[in-house]
Amino acid sequence: MTQQINLYHGNILIGTIASIATEDDEEYNGIITFTPEGETYRHVFEFLANDDPSNAGAELPFEETYLDDWFIEKEEGTMQEIAIPNINFDECEVVWQE
Repeated sequence: MTQQINLYHGNILIGTIASIATEDDEEYNGIITFTPEGETYRHVFEFLANDDPSNAGAELPFEETYLDDWFIEKEEGTMQEIAIPNINFDECEVVWQE
């Protein structure tokens, strides 16, 4: 897969994903370029990526609506719902499942 795709939360464009690769037909990864709106999601992904055991069962520091309503747009106007992706902001890496 060499194309670029867009990542959305609801109708908010989070970023454009390139360098897309997969090891199977369900899990994909790539490099994301964030929009200014996408940058505001940093706290969500940093919290979800933190594997500190003291966070287990902790109350989310953001609204639960951030966990749902994620989509990728492979072709203009063709949206596919996905689970909330894993994003490493420091490396601009994103992993998602279809």
